[in-house]
Amino acid sequence: MNYQCCYCKEEFPVTEAIDGYKEGYKIGFLCPKCGKNIQDTLMNEEWIFSSNSSKLFFAIFMGYFFLVWVFLEFSEPNTWVHYGVALGGVVPFLVYGHIKYPKDMYSPTIGTKPVK
Repeated sequence: MNYQCCYCKEEFPVTEAIDGYKEGYKIGFLCPKCGKNIQDTLMNEEWIFSSNSSKLFFAIFMGYFFLVWVFLEFSEPNTWVHYGVALGGVVPFLVYGHIKYPKDMYSPTIGTKPVK
């Protein structure tokens, strides 16, 4: 899991966050890249993508799932061929996402906000 600093916009692993209490801050932690005091935004969970093309890929992926759901919901009767076609379309998406966007698929990023 990663954090993204709200000041410098750099991502860093949770284990690299610097304990703010040891540095004299009562709330939050310090960004290891810029040294600013920040805190996580777990209540306002954000989806942070590494690029706009990554965001577009996941939007198309979710659109595919919606179309498959509509196809399976309204085609009667559902046979193994229907499910095979639906699953056959998911596999190329997962392989492409694994190769092109592994950071977004396997390492969720939590946004941060400044300590007030």
